[in-house]
Amino acid sequence: MKESPIDVVIVGGGAAGFFAAGELGRLKPGIRIVMLEKTGKVLAKVKISGGGRCNATNNCPDPKKLIEFYPRGNPWLQSVFEQFSVNDTLAWFQKEGVKMNAEPDGRMFPSTNNSQTIMDALMRAASRNPGFELRLHASVKHIQPRENQPFILDTSAGTLVAKNVLIATGGFPSLSGFDFLKAFQLPIVPPVPSLFTFNTKPHQWAALQGVSFPDVKVSLLDSSYHFSGPVLVTHWGFSGPAVLKLSAFGARFLAERNYRYRFALHLLPEKSKKEIEEMIFQQQVLFPKKSPLASSPFAFPKSLWTQLCLETGLDQYHNWAETGKKIVQKLAECIHSHAFDAEGKTTYKDEFVTSGGVDLSVIEPVTCQSKSFPGLYFAGEVLDVDGITGGFNFQAAWSTAAVAANDISLTS
Repeated sequence: MKESPIDVVIVGGGAAGFFAAGELGRLKPGIRIVMLEKTGKVLAKVKISGGGRCNATNNCPDPKKLIEFYPRGNPWLQSVFEQFSVNDTLAWFQKEGVKMNAEPDGRMFPSTNNSQTIMDALMRAASRNPGFELRLHASVKHIQPRENQPFILDTSAGTLVAKNVLIATGGFPSLSGFDFLKAFQLPIVPPVPSLFTFNTKPHQWAALQGVSFPDVKVSLLDSSYHFSGPVLVTHWGFSGPAVLKLSAFGARFLAERNYRYRFALHLLPEKSKKEIEEMIFQQQVLFPKKSPLASSPFAFPKSLWTQLCLETGLDQYHNWAETGKKIVQKLAECIHSHAFDAEGKTTYKDEFVTSGGVDLSVIEPVTCQSKSFPGLYFAGEVLDVDGITGGFNFQAAWSTAAVAANDISLTS
């Protein structure tokens, strides 16, 4: 007797795949689900997220505000978030016994501060359904669409036939990762890296490694991209929230330039160059006999002030009275807009995020289903959706997975 088609095949054992499996089991108990994971491990990105704490979402419940944190995906995402919001995510995990705590910057972590808590909740929710089956080391080579008939999946573990297929593979570093979807002829936005730190060669501020600045504006020169926030000096260049946000929104701009670019740090973003000059002139008037190296008019870390003095030649003067107008102007320019040449990037910790994926124009946001192939669904980073650091990428995964699961439960 010929085996009946599987209700749902989920391709990918990551955050979106497991969340969808849990929702499907809740909405339609007993639904037959086969999850295919090409590696021997599941939820790998969940495990390492947030330094092992798992930054599961962000405390931003308003969909209109939430989409502002996604360089690519809005307003498509707004419709998704209106169906399954941050509050829905918190309620979902609460039902699984997971309490979330919000940090001052909005990031939300499980109260245990352990990513295993999130992993256990996801696996528990999926496994609660007796119809759920996980197959490891099972990669999908090809999916064959057939009009008004089940899908045929050619996998490393054999052929499967499914009524519905949910693609939740995560992002791929290159277009070749999407080859298993070729039969659908879906438009794919070429993937490029997002969320990375800036490499500077040579590193002008190498001596400041480990120094952080709480509120600095960072801008990509020759573009309109800029962000303000904390910045950290590293041994290879610059990191911190402001840099990571800038890398996300400027991902395609930087890729087009083969990661050879110039950026500037604005150390006093609220001050004009003229205002900075006036602050330095005032220091000269008030403390004419003091050494510039030992007497800064700014609340900078001592090591930064020393570096600025060395770069501008201010260290060569015994006291403020000796310094001239040209030195003051040079120093003010360094503080107002300090330019760096960058070459290359470094992935932020172990969290790989891509800009690109299945073009949203062919995916219905109300269902996360292909507009041309009924029964073919997408969730998570495989879509051309990506957020900045802070739990936003996981929120997109939970929401798209929930929307897809809801529609599958209604049609299966």
